[in-house]
Amino acid sequence: MESFQVFDEKLKACMSAFQEFVFSPEKADILGARIAGQSFVIDFFNRKILVSKQEIIDFEGCDLTPAIRVLLLKYLLLCPDRIHETTHKLVTFREFSNAGPLFSSFTTNTAKIIETTFSDNLEKLKARCTRLGGRRVETASHDLSVRFRALHRIPIILNFNDREEMLPANASFLYHDNAATYLDLESLMVTCTYLTGLLIQTDI
Repeated sequence: MESFQVFDEKLKACMSAFQEFVFSPEKADILGARIAGQSFVIDFFNRKILVSKQEIIDFEGCDLTPAIRVLLLKYLLLCPDRIHETTHKLVTFREFSNAGPLFSSFTTNTAKIIETTFSDNLEKLKARCTRLGGRRVETASHDLSVRFRALHRIPIILNFNDREEMLPANASFLYHDNAATYLDLESLMVTCTYLTGLLIQTDI
């Protein structure tokens, strides 16, 4: 992941570009957002976030890092001109075009942390997922499969198999195949690193 200073600079650039953003019902429909005056209200992991040309506010009062603020602005700035429906095919981060250079960092900051933290702690992971609003997906291939909604158009699936006698714990994050039409790769990576951070917090 890039440094906070780099994201501070990107935040300034995104806020500057956002000054030209046009709030419209069409964009609200495409992004699953709600217009509130000259602001958009976005659902981000089941929390309401207000994004205006002056500020970005979490209605629950939670602090938003520069990386998350950039992600939210990119979701608006990169709004396509129509809804790109998904085929519901699930893909790994690596399968997105040009994701190769970011894949090692993505894996280190997401799946490997989940594997290390929740090996032999499947029930704890189930509880954390439930508290974060994750919805269980029935599957015979994994001990746990949970669907989260990072943004209206960006669902994320976490698959987890706990450690067995001869096998280590294994975790993977999957996106719908159309995710890259709504966010750039760096922002997609941030969605999963943020979710990983929420899951390993000790106070939830």
